[in-house]
Amino acid sequence: MGGDREREKRPVGELERVMLAIVGLLLVCAVLAQPNLSLFTGFWQIQISETGLITDPVATGGAGGALLNAALVLLLSMGLLRWMRLPYTGASLACLFLMAGFALLGKNLLNICPIVAGGWLHALYRRESFAKYIYLTLYGTCLAPMVSFLMVRVQPGFRWLAMSVCGLIIGFLLPAIARFTTRVHQGYNLYNVGFAAGILGLGMASVLKGFGVEFDALGSWSREGHLLLCLMMTALLGGLFAWGVVLGCRSLKDYGRVLRHSGRAVADFVILDGPGRTLVNMALVGSMGFLYLLALYPQDVRLNGPLVCCLFAMTGFGAFGKHPRNVLPVMAGAVLAALLMIQVPITSPGVLLATLLCTCLAPIAGQFGWHWGVIAGFVHMTIVQNTSILHGGMNLYNNGFAAGLVCILLVPIIEAVKPEPAEE
Repeated sequence: MGGDREREKRPVGELERVMLAIVGLLLVCAVLAQPNLSLFTGFWQIQISETGLITDPVATGGAGGALLNAALVLLLSMGLLRWMRLPYTGASLACLFLMAGFALLGKNLLNICPIVAGGWLHALYRRESFAKYIYLTLYGTCLAPMVSFLMVRVQPGFRWLAMSVCGLIIGFLLPAIARFTTRVHQGYNLYNVGFAAGILGLGMASVLKGFGVEFDALGSWSREGHLLLCLMMTALLGGLFAWGVVLGCRSLKDYGRVLRHSGRAVADFVILDGPGRTLVNMALVGSMGFLYLLALYPQDVRLNGPLVCCLFAMTGFGAFGKHPRNVLPVMAGAVLAALLMIQVPITSPGVLLATLLCTCLAPIAGQFGWHWGVIAGFVHMTIVQNTSILHGGMNLYNNGFAAGLVCILLVPIIEAVKPEPAEE
């Protein structure tokens, strides 16, 4: 009996060690990128700058400052899970990877804290444990650019009040909206909070526009640090694969159990198939995105903050719904749409991000077949080009917002045209 209990506890400890190792990897790479005081000045510059779509913190504070920001955001998120005494599951890994990844696209310690406080207030108002809302709250930090926007744009005497109130409102309201939007797309959009945040961001941006606020597109796209970021991703993905093998996933037949799932939420691979298979699957899903970007190297595509963010998102959700069988069709559909679009090249920033992040629609391919996955990716690529303007670029999970719209459009059509099961 004692041995069984130890085995039950071991995977949880192992997964926490995996995340601590990733924090260490980010910190080491940060120091290697900027081994001087510019590491800290760059980090601070990231905290006090605007962060709307598409803003690369590598361009704002250097590769080291951006990686330091990612490491600290990840460490803070892990601290909240530890504080709430939550076990490490696939949901935990997906959330933590997304927090670390989007710290390379717009989140930072300064702009996420008011939103986290708002989520805590929501739990307090509902007289429930914050543990119930911790994941929704952390995902809800995708609207952090709105906090930074007010911090920079509002007059000095009121900016801290404005950003604090904005963050508290976002954190307080978003959990309620996210619970509703799950019913709308029926679990086919893995980035559910992105859909909810798009709706809330649309409302808040519309109110601010009504008072004369203009949301300018102040994006940035860095090209520095490509080699270091490639080495970091190689170490990360290779380490996850090796750790998964050590934890017991040592054959194709053993790993194949993961591929039988459609991926429709809730598909927690740690709970369903164990940590070993999950880590191997995470490495494989992340490698698909990594290899795609490397294949575009001759077309002048270089890794930077936003692209590494997408790789982290793909890798993290390899623990919570994505696997090669349901991801590939959606990516293929997105690439096909990008090749056919006249005015948007396949190597443009928005298209690159959409190609990797459209994989949140992987459950459609897993549930209805690869051909519907291709269609979903195709439709997503066309829709996502027009959604960021609705929320002023303030929703970092813009692809999750677009994916929710794709589900509303596509899933009823699929349900209407699919053949009825034959009667006995």
